Amino acid sequence: MPISRVDTVSIPVSDQSQALLFYRDALGFELIRDHKADSHKRWIQLAPKGAETTISLVMPFGGMRAGSVQGLVVHTDDITSTYDELTNRGVSLSEIVTLMGGRFATFNDPDGNGWVLIEADITMQA
Repeated sequence: MPISRVDTVSIPVSDQSQALLFYRDALGFELIRDHKADSHKRWIQLAPKGAETTISLVMPFGGMRAGSVQGLVVHTDDITSTYDELTNRGVSLSEIVTLMGGRFATFNDPDGNGWVLIEADITMQA
């Protein structure tokens, strides 16, 4: 049976509680699960509203480093209003850049994991 989708992307963080505040309160991701197995193991899973793929905020494992994930892309239909909203919530974004295929801005979480906010130009999509 073939692989059908990306389910969850692990985001390595140094402090899961701090990261939860950023992703839930600053970015507006919905908390799906926050489960503590014991004092050392915690599973935090979030997603943008309506998204199929989720993220998990994990303590680094298997060679991961907090802040080592780069280039994750999230989509918005209106980058200007999303940019303003995120900025008002304390997210530090780069300036909006227009390139063939859309408009982009980048930002980092508190550990330095890098994200790209994109508003794709639907007239350029195949």
